[in-house]
Amino acid sequence: MTSWTPERIPLWVPPIEGEALDSWIEAYARRLAVTGGEFTRFLGLSGTDPRFMVRRLTNAERDTLARRTELTPEALAAMTLGRFDGVIVTIDPDDRTMGRPPAWRHYGSRSRFCPACLADDHGRWPLSWRLPWSFACTRHNLLLRDYCPACGHPPPVSTRGRGRPSAPGVCLHATETGRAIRCGYPLTESPAPALQHDGAVLAAQLAVNRDILGTPLAEETRTRSQELHALARRALRGVHEFPSTPSVVDAILDDCGGTLPALAVRDEANDAHNTAVGTAVAMIATDRGHPACDEVFAWLLSTDRPRLPRSNYATSKISEWLPAGPRVVNRMLSAADSELTFIARLRYGTATPAPGWPDRSDKDVRHRASKLPAMIWPSWAFRLLPAETNAPLAGFRRACASLMLLPGTNWDYPQAASLLGNTSPKSNRRALDTAVASSGTETLLTILPALAKALDSHPVPIDYDRRRQLFSPDSVGFDHHAYQELCQRHGWRSHAPIRIQRLHWQLARLLLGADPGAASRTPAGHVSFHYRLHPDLQELLHEQAATNLEAHGIDEPVSWEPPPTWITDPSLPPGPETISRRQLAQQATNGPEPAELARLLGLDDARLLLAVETFGTTAPHPVQQQPPAPGRRTPRQGVLAPQSLQQLYQEKQLRQHQIAELAGCSISTVRHALNEAGVPLRQRRPAGHLEKTISRAWLQKEYHDKGRSSPDIARELGVRKDDVMRLMSKWGIPRHPTSQFTNPFASLDTDLSPAMHAVSRTKNCIQRLRHLTVISRHCTLQDAAAELEVTWGTLNYQLKRIEETAGFPIIGTGRSQPLTITEDGRHFLGEATRLLSLLDDHDNPKTTCHNGK
Repeated sequence: MTSWTPERIPLWVPPIEGEALDSWIEAYARRLAVTGGEFTRFLGLSGTDPRFMVRRLTNAERDTLARRTELTPEALAAMTLGRFDGVIVTIDPDDRTMGRPPAWRHYGSRSRFCPACLADDHGRWPLSWRLPWSFACTRHNLLLRDYCPACGHPPPVSTRGRGRPSAPGVCLHATETGRAIRCGYPLTESPAPALQHDGAVLAAQLAVNRDILGTPLAEETRTRSQELHALARRALRGVHEFPSTPSVVDAILDDCGGTLPALAVRDEANDAHNTAVGTAVAMIATDRGHPACDEVFAWLLSTDRPRLPRSNYATSKISEWLPAGPRVVNRMLSAADSELTFIARLRYGTATPAPGWPDRSDKDVRHRASKLPAMIWPSWAFRLLPAETNAPLAGFRRACASLMLLPGTNWDYPQAASLLGNTSPKSNRRALDTAVASSGTETLLTILPALAKALDSHPVPIDYDRRRQLFSPDSVGFDHHAYQELCQRHGWRSHAPIRIQRLHWQLARLLLGADPGAASRTPAGHVSFHYRLHPDLQELLHEQAATNLEAHGIDEPVSWEPPPTWITDPSLPPGPETISRRQLAQQATNGPEPAELARLLGLDDARLLLAVETFGTTAPHPVQQQPPAPGRRTPRQGVLAPQSLQQLYQEKQLRQHQIAELAGCSISTVRHALNEAGVPLRQRRPAGHLEKTISRAWLQKEYHDKGRSSPDIARELGVRKDDVMRLMSKWGIPRHPTSQFTNPFASLDTDLSPAMHAVSRTKNCIQRLRHLTVISRHCTLQDAAAELEVTWGTLNYQLKRIEETAGFPIIGTGRSQPLTITEDGRHFLGEATRLLSLLDDHDNPKTTCHNGK
């Protein structure tokens, strides 16, 4: 400085690089041969204390110091802890007291020190020594000291009161004999452990200086700080509580003097020694390039305190590590992948390169749901569907869409399915489980979380939640006049109620991006209708869909799908884009059956239908130019063509109403077509045929005693349900009470015990019996609930209902004792296991269980 103002002190003492404000004030006071308190009063700062000024300057203090010393306000602020507030230290905004910092308990109200630095700099104190993360001197390769060796107290940096001027580099702690009498021990002579220049402790301090003390980004500093602190605390626990430690940890202890860090009560083990050991271990555990990284990280995981068996679940243990931050938690999630259930792996994304603890709010889940149709898009179902599966396609797609709401959230599967309108989540899940039974779930666990994350970060042009509220087959607007004109051009019948009904259904499906309703199977009639849809009818449906959107003031495309480029994972299976649209259109022109077209394209039936839905290509029967049959101006086509009709009626033995359903016409039209084709009609059963075939005793035994349903009996007899019910009314056989359910074991032709017979006639018996067999394999209901992914209360409720119906206790429960099976319960469980096995092996199981408790 070259200019002097009237207010400036004529004697100049410049601060050294990185010096703390109170150290500079004390050095200035020594130069003027006064105490620090006398110097601040001389500056016009009477009543101020350098111990508080070094934390944060008030405006008056900053202006006075800048005016009297001409040090810039920016330079003065850099000498205080203010820039570290809220990230490394905590300073009260009102009285400038030091609160608990985010990491460690070295509050910053006192300073550590390096004896060699004090000697070299003539008793000047850097600001960094006050920070919790400073534990080593990288200038002299020494471990910092916390206390004066003589008096055992943290040495003050500045003096107060009217004592004598301080000497540089000595302990200024006031003794018990009076404030003016100081300890006076030469801190420059304090012993300090020497650190290896290439050791882990110095490397840790250099990394801390770079990543925590030197970064200008508060959020990154806070994240790294909490990560290292959590791991360091675990390391300190480990070196005291566990006899075996990795060799690299032993090397760190040797580097810091060869002794364990002290567990001081006063400082809660947060001195420089503890901080150095813990931080050095934490640095190695988070450095993926260090050869001992995985070994040290695994050792830190082993420092978990023992937990009760009922809580010994992977995510329960991982939740205790949340203070360590996302990087540590995500790494632990990846390590725990093999221990987690399918839903948990999906929720945490442990099969992906970037797993994470749930951080999405309920609002985020609902926003994601508005971007999703109730069934996953056809091109994505094409990619995710395993090859050669007979699983219900609609159920698989509904399950995939519902599961996409789980990644990154705490929602459960039924709750997510309900949000999309998929009110049969269990049947959807069964379809998905059937589809992946042989191929596994790895593709789903990799792609669904990635696609969910992409949905969260990309805009979607369709609000599916709004469409679900607006459109259904009964609420869509359909231009019947345009449809009749189209029928006249092609010579079609315009008054076909079934065809019009299916057109409404297809229009709603186009708008919703999913089948209307909640069924796990798309009705066969609708599948066939869409596959055979004429291009002009398809164009009409798209026009009507756009008109419906416009009528509600919605400016959206009719349909849309996420592009495959949203997912960069190389394991993404190929989609319909690998199929030549031109080849598909050419092969479909002759109207082949779906199985034939799939064979020509090298696809399975399910992928063919998904490709047809994706591209909008269909395979209508070609118009055959042939002379009309007598009495008709146009020949029969499609299902009603003579050859097709003969095959369906005679070879496949379909009934007339089934053929009418396939053709979209009335039963009388089918009857006329059969006559025209010369196909003889099957003789109707004579009146009273059913009554002569079975006896009243047989029907009563099957329906009343065995508990079979009337549709089940009708299928066995080859008649309609109404025929069976009519005969029951005639013979006076009472119907099942509304509180009694169909016996699912009736078709097994096996005797049931009285207890099992009573349980078999209750609601959800199959589900409850399956859950009972799972409960019997565990020590607690909580463990069984975790396997079944249901709540403990649900299992407890179901167990009590079964025992209440059976009339005896089956499994004894207690808060502090493991589950025990009674003698009666053992016989009952054996019978249940045998019946469930027989039911699974049965060709046509007739379980009638429903969702719920």
